[in-house]
Amino acid sequence: MGENDAKEKLIDVTIRMICEGKKPSEITVKDITEKAGLGNGMVNYHFQSKDNLIRLAVKKVMNCATKSLSEKTKSKDGEPPAYRLAFILKEVANFIADNSEISKIAILDDLETNQMTAHLLGSEESYNKCLKELYGDDMHKFWVKNYLIAGYLNYIFLKAENIKNEMGFDFYNKDDREKAIENLVEELVNCKMTKIK
Repeated sequence: MGENDAKEKLIDVTIRMICEGKKPSEITVKDITEKAGLGNGMVNYHFQSKDNLIRLAVKKVMNCATKSLSEKTKSKDGEPPAYRLAFILKEVANFIADNSEISKIAILDDLETNQMTAHLLGSEESYNKCLKELYGDDMHKFWVKNYLIAGYLNYIFLKAENIKNEMGFDFYNKDDREKAIENLVEELVNCKMTKIK
């Protein structure tokens, strides 16, 4: 087995373990290497730490999800920007709900590393295009709306259990989730913003 093969095998095993619902703290280097059929030293050799391996595995999943989202949104190009925005956000919320452990790691890593994007969607071209069509060249509105969306999605996901207990809104119920996204987009489109001087 070549070096790249071993590295990819470690990443793939890690992705599978996370997708099975294991939290990073529950995954050991020994678990990963045994399932990959490799020696324990291979994780440190290729990634320097288990945390780096987990980050890279999650990044790989998120890149695939972003490419998939881009492909899905191409069929909506002729639709109004508010419709496309709602479609994109529903797809993202559905991905997050279906991949909660990976999403949690990605969101927390995104917040921790302080990237120049507002959130996981920040680099998604069709998403940014919708916001630019809705808000034109007003970069203040563009960024405020961007951060509002990020905060909303992150909060209703990361606090899903508390919100369900307090309000009855179930993030893991697709109908509830999609209605919440429709309401968010309606608010974003109809809400007037004035700058504070």
